[in-house]
Parts: sequence; structure tokens; C-alpha cells
Amino acid sequence: MALFKRKEPILGIDISPSAIKLIELSRSGQRFRVEAFAIEPLGEGMMEDRNLTDPGEVGEAIKRAWRKSGTRLRRAAVAVPTSSVITRAVPMPADFKESDIEVNMSIEASQYIPYPVEEVYLDFEVKGPSQANSEMQDVMLVASRRENVDTREAALKEAGLVPVIVDVEVYALENMFRLLMDSLPKASGESGVSLSKGREGLTALVDIGATITNLYILQQDRVIFTREQGFGVDQLTVQIAESYGVPREQAEQMKRSGQVADDFSAMLLEPFKQMLAEQIGHGLQFFFSSDQYVSGRYNVDTIVLVGGGAMIMGLDRVVADLLGITTVVASPFKSMGSAVKVNSSALLRDAPLLMVAGGLALRSFD
Repeated sequence: MALFKRKEPILGIDISPSAIKLIELSRSGQRFRVEAFAIEPLGEGMMEDRNLTDPGEVGEAIKRAWRKSGTRLRRAAVAVPTSSVITRAVPMPADFKESDIEVNMSIEASQYIPYPVEEVYLDFEVKGPSQANSEMQDVMLVASRRENVDTREAALKEAGLVPVIVDVEVYALENMFRLLMDSLPKASGESGVSLSKGREGLTALVDIGATITNLYILQQDRVIFTREQGFGVDQLTVQIAESYGVPREQAEQMKRSGQVADDFSAMLLEPFKQMLAEQIGHGLQFFFSSDQYVSGRYNVDTIVLVGGGAMIMGLDRVVADLLGITTVVASPFKSMGSAVKVNSSALLRDAPLLMVAGGLALRSFD
């Protein structure tokens, strides 16, 4: 299956280690509307290192989410993790058409991919004329191990759905981020006026998941840097279980419901938020230590929090205070309408969890 293949209309389905997130969008003119959405928890052990261990069980969870949402669509898009994908800019002659690129890409790919070509799915996107050589064009090679794609396709089919797009999480997030850009706080200097043109403001998108946090640095609406960090909100679940002597399942329920002992905030929650903020800071330091960004020309003006961790009350304030950077929780559906059957308050509450699924659903309108 082509990673960039486009069909419509489609459901966006995000298969993460903690849950299935499903959403259906429609559009009238330039205005989008949420037609249906659902979130269905995944049992422990259904995924390992972001790989599906049992596509059949995951498929049953997708089917439950599909039924819960009330959607009638069966064509669906899923995404493979950003970390499981290899992307490389490959120069090609400027006069090559897509058919020429397709023929040559599998030959070129062997230079960039550490696996046999027959073990991966390949796709490409033409980025435009090369700035280095006017006779060449830049083509983005995208490759993923077949098992990453095949197991997700199998889970969708098990749920009775038709897989038509396999995307990459980072590209789905880019899609959704474009709807957020105009609502982000405007960058300003100490005097409150706009930053000078010589300083290029960047946005940090931080996706805080159950076990993994991904830092994406965006210039305008394009990701220019990614970093995966091994921490997530499951650490808080473990701390609750250990501190109060309860099973993991009960600790997860306590975390989600907020029904925890009186000393929970001071003993566990506030230190955990501080730790998350520090880890985000470490990721930013790693970005700024990269050779091309040490000049000081670049500056992160805004941090946008997404994922389950973004729903921790007050985390945005802790991050902003510690790092001195304006920090907001993503709310991509705030300006959208919604169908009567959609619980709008639940949609706004769960919005940070739905960024990838929403970006996949937007592929209907490419």
C-alpha cells in the first residue's frame, strides 16, 4: 500500500499503545465539522514497542470504537509511528516525471535503507526544484518495514473496515497543526511588539503519550526536527500504584477520575508535572545543540501540548513557568461545528488525544 495514496471520504484512526482514537470529519466550504468520534482503551500487551502484537484483538477494539462513534464510514486511514519510518531527500533530474521517479526510486532506496528493499514499503513526495542544482529536483523518499503497515491493515480489516491510506504520524500532526496555527499566541519580544524579521520563530509540538513523548519542531507548518523520548504518563500510573498499594488497573482509573488521596497533588502530581516540564526542556536543548541551529537565529516562541499528557490539569502553566515559553494545550476542534450526536464537551475535553486521528481524517480533503 502506498504511504501517500489518497481516497475519500475516510475515517481517521489512530492506533496508540493506550487506546484507539477514531474521528470522522466533513467540510462545507472552508469550515470543518466533526461528524463522529470515539476513544476505546486498549488492553495491556496489545502493543509492544509501538508494534501490534495481536491485530485480531486490536481489530476488535477498533470495531467497538466504530460502533460507539455511530459513523457509517468504512474507508479508513491509519498511521505508522514516526520513529518506524525512514525519510531521505533524494535528488532526481528535474525533467523526471512521477513515472520516472517511481521506476528509479527502488534503485535509489537501497543506498538509504538498512533493510532489503523487498522488506519495506516505499513511497515518495516531490518537494520541488533543488536549491543546490537547478537541473535537479528534491524528492522525499519515505520507507517503512512491511510488518508495520501490514499489521495495521490487518487490524482494520478485522474490524470490517477498508484501509485506503497508511500515513505517518508526523504528517498527520502537520495536517492538524495547520488548523491551529492562526489561533496560537503571536510571538512578541520583551516590549510586546512582533519579533524582528531576522529571527525565525518556531513552534514545539510535544506529543505526550503513555510511554513515549515525541518532540516536533515546526517552522511555519513543516516539521524540521523530531526527537523521541522514553517517558510518558504511564509513569504517573506506576507511581500511584506503588504509593497507594493498588493494582495497576485501579491506579489508572484513579488517575483518570482524579479520585485519589488528599496528598496526591503535593506528593505525586506536582513533582510529575515538574519532571515532564524538565524533560521537554531537555528535548529543546538537544534541538538547539544541533549544528544547524546553534547560530541563535532560531527561537521557539510557542509550545503546543498534545496527547494524553496534555490533559493533565495545569501542565501547560508548569511548562511555561519553567521554560519561559508560551505554552498551550491543543484545541483543534474549538472552531469546528459538530453533529447533533457528538458530545461536544467530551470532544473539547479529549481534543489533545485526537490530533493524529484528526490529521488522518483531513486526508479526505487533500
